[in-house]
Amino acid sequence: MEELFLENYLKENYEVYGRFTFDKVFRFLLSNNFEHEEAKDIIMNNCALSVLVLQERIHNEYYNKISLDERISEDLIEFINEISEKIINLDGK
Repeated sequence: MEELFLENYLKENYEVYGRFTFDKVFRFLLSNNFEHEEAKDIIMNNCALSVLVLQERIHNEYYNKISLDERISEDLIEFINEISEKIINLDGK
């Protein structure tokens, strides 16, 4: 991968405040032949991270579960389903 391309991508995705954004950037790095540890280190050294992302993705080592085989991580699918259920139930009351 061209170094300038990576640098520009990270500049465009500098603010990594949500888990969806972290996973997107992380998968981008995986798709460009970086290993999990390398991808984590690149994000940590080049991006602004929220406390949520630091705890849920870095500290808890969830980044090791992220793969290119899925578009959305399992925990985020559960989150989407929870929110959807709350919206549906709120609408029905």
